[in-house]
Amino acid sequence: MQTGPAWTAMPAVAAAAAAGDVGTLLRVARTAAGLTLEEAGQLTGYSTATMSRMENGRRRDWTVTELRRLAEVYGIPPHLLGLAASSPPETPSAARVIEDRQNGGGDWMRRRDLIAGTLGLTTSAALLPTEAATAATSTVDDVIFGRITAAPLPDHQLAAQLSAARADFRACRYSQLARRLPRLLAQATAGRDHAPADLAEQASARLAQAYCVATRLLIKLHDDGLASCTADRAVQAAHASGDPLITAVAARVAATVLRRTRHRDGAQRLVLRAAQQLDSDTGLTDPRQTAMYGQLLAVAAYTAAIRDDRDTAWSLLSEAEDAARRSDAADADRFNPLDLAVYKISVARVFGDYGTAVDYARQVDPTRITAPERRARYWEDTALALHGRGRPTGAFQALLTAERDTPQEVRYRPWAQNLTQTLMSADNRGSLPGIREFADRIGVDA
Repeated sequence: MQTGPAWTAMPAVAAAAAAGDVGTLLRVARTAAGLTLEEAGQLTGYSTATMSRMENGRRRDWTVTELRRLAEVYGIPPHLLGLAASSPPETPSAARVIEDRQNGGGDWMRRRDLIAGTLGLTTSAALLPTEAATAATSTVDDVIFGRITAAPLPDHQLAAQLSAARADFRACRYSQLARRLPRLLAQATAGRDHAPADLAEQASARLAQAYCVATRLLIKLHDDGLASCTADRAVQAAHASGDPLITAVAARVAATVLRRTRHRDGAQRLVLRAAQQLDSDTGLTDPRQTAMYGQLLAVAAYTAAIRDDRDTAWSLLSEAEDAARRSDAADADRFNPLDLAVYKISVARVFGDYGTAVDYARQVDPTRITAPERRARYWEDTALALHGRGRPTGAFQALLTAERDTPQEVRYRPWAQNLTQTLMSADNRGSLPGIREFADRIGVDA
């Protein structure tokens, strides 16, 4: 199955990369992705005029941050833009984990539902002015229930769209991804429905990948009902693809949904069965397979922790650690020892071992975690562990750093909203200066 967009093999692309012609690379990549200038502008945050100037070569100076942003959105391999694939993106300085001696106290107060307006999986007409009126109100459930359809894309264009969607998720650009998803799912569905027999498995794999991305976003937004539907679609398409790795990914996201809907025993069985099947089908001869095997075990360990099965959780984490070491750690997008370290924080926190969780957090340098979504998990577990240990100042510092690093994670995720409300409610002595201004910025009522 093709793993990258075919346009990267074009001689014109190689010539543009050698000449440092960023404009040509952007134009070819955008065309391959099937995006208009207006749509590309919405995804990158630039105006249509700015995008046009970029493509026409009237932009001479580029920052690394801009190039990385464009590479993620367009699915451009970093080396074509002169970027080192292994070097981490610009991130804020790691906040030192500080513990104070005051007890914050208080329990979690409430869960804020932020899946509303254009943030939910609804495409806003104001954000996409060139879309037709019917498409402007498209949602993921419209796709699931067949209320909207799209024409199929050539596979290389669909692959580029999937790459851009995954980049949005990794970068915690949840609102941008929410706008992209309905169209992407409709296109992937059309591709599967209209694929000739010899390409049916590849088209099913693309559809499974699209539904996996949708499920992961819905999990982030705590829409567990719709996530159950998209996870089921992902699993069905993955099985039809015959690809063991994609089947394992779909099982992982489905297990997460099961766990969140209190079907914890079923989630545990599903993810462990997926790990066993991946091992049986592939022999784990490829680093990607070994990395996925390790991630499945880590998910199973976290699920065991939620089930209050301490021995199983730590035993599975030990096996996951071995897999993480055996996989190719040079590929930052795969499960690696840093990811494993964050899982250790999570498991210790779930068991209420807040001191142990904080100790694990101190051993991790978050600036070495290249994907913002993974860094966001680190800040979440660190903040909650510090709060659980009665260290409100440290918890607030972790929240502030998360806001600078991954702002949409803090603004749109219930964990940050709830923790902020709890810290603010317990701050009777004014020991957390700036907490109310912070709460106002992320939409928490004072």
